[in-house]
Amino acid sequence: MQKRDWSCLNCEHADESTYPEVFDCVIIGAGPSGMTAAIYAARRKLKTLLICGEIGGQLNWCSDIENWTGVVKATGPELVHQFQAHIKTVDEDNSHFDLWVREGEKVTTISGMKDEKNKGFEVCTDGDRCYETRTIVCTAGKRPRVLGIPGERVAMEGNGLSFSATSDAPLYKGKKMVVIGGGNSALDVSLQLAKYTDDITIMTNIDHLIGEACLIEKIEMNPSISVVYEVSSKEIILDLNNKVSGFRYEKEGEECVIDCEGIFEEIGQVPATSFLDGVVELNEYHEIIVDRNMHTSAEGFYAAGDCTDEIHKQTIVAAGQGAVAALEAHRYVLSN
Repeated sequence: MQKRDWSCLNCEHADESTYPEVFDCVIIGAGPSGMTAAIYAARRKLKTLLICGEIGGQLNWCSDIENWTGVVKATGPELVHQFQAHIKTVDEDNSHFDLWVREGEKVTTISGMKDEKNKGFEVCTDGDRCYETRTIVCTAGKRPRVLGIPGERVAMEGNGLSFSATSDAPLYKGKKMVVIGGGNSALDVSLQLAKYTDDITIMTNIDHLIGEACLIEKIEMNPSISVVYEVSSKEIILDLNNKVSGFRYEKEGEECVIDCEGIFEEIGQVPATSFLDGVVELNEYHEIIVDRNMHTSAEGFYAAGDCTDEIHKQTIVAAGQGAVAALEAHRYVLSN
C-alpha cells in the first residue's frame, strides 16, 4: 500500500488510487489532539485520513513547554518533531495500520455523503479534493486574532508583522520591536525577542499586564523591555518598500508614533471553525460545543482541542481529548 512520502513535508502526496472509497475516519488538523487521534484511530484499524495545513498546529508557535508529562522541558517544535516521528512510524507500518496524511490542505466544506442512504460525510478541501468518511474528528485548533487596522494585511505578508516568535525572533536581531498584547503570549514573545535585541516595547490596551506573575516579574526586571499601557491601535506604518517602519497608536486622546522594524501581534486567537457553520452547533465564540465524550451535535462527528468549548486549553488536555474522540469514532463505526 503506497503511503505519504515523509522524506519531504511539502512534496506531492501519494497516489489517490490507494485511498479507500470511504474512509472510516477523517481527522481535521494535526496539532496534539489531531495527531493523538490519528494514532488511536489507526491502532483501532480504522481507515484514517489526517488532513492539515501544517503538522504541529499551534505548537509550532510555542517556546518553552514544561508541563508535558515525561518531558521536563521542550520547545513546541521539538515536541512536534516527536509527535511527527510517532505518526511516521504508524504511517509506514502498512501491515498493521491504514493511515494516510495530507499536509498543506485546508478543509473548506463538509456535507452529507453523495449517496444519502449512507451515513457519513463528504469532506472537501481547498485542493479541489473531496473524501467520503463515516466519521469526522475535528481538531482544527485556533488561528491568530488580528487588529484589522491599515497596513496590517500587507505587513503580515512577510513584511515585518509576525505571529510566531519561535520561528521569527532570530530574524529581528538588533532591531527595534513592538509587541502588541498584554497576556502570557505577549510576555513570552517579548522575553524571546530579548535574546536578540535590546529595544522592545510592549503595547497593551489596558492599564496592567495580565500574564502569569513569574512572567510579569521577568518583564519588569528586563532592561530591554518597556511597556506602554492603555493604547488604542491605529495603523501599522510601512515604508516605500512596504516594510514595517512604525506603529501609530492613540493614548489619552493623542495620536503617537513609535518607530520600529518589526511587530508581533499577540492579542489572542479565534477558533478555526468558519467552515463548520450549519454543520455542527457552535457557541457564541464559534467554538464547537462538545459533551464529555467529545460528541458534537452531528451524529458521527467528534471534536477535540482548542476549537471546542472545553475550558482548559492545554497541550496535554488536547491530546487526551483527541484520544477520546478517536475511541468514540471507533465505537461508532463498529455499531453502524
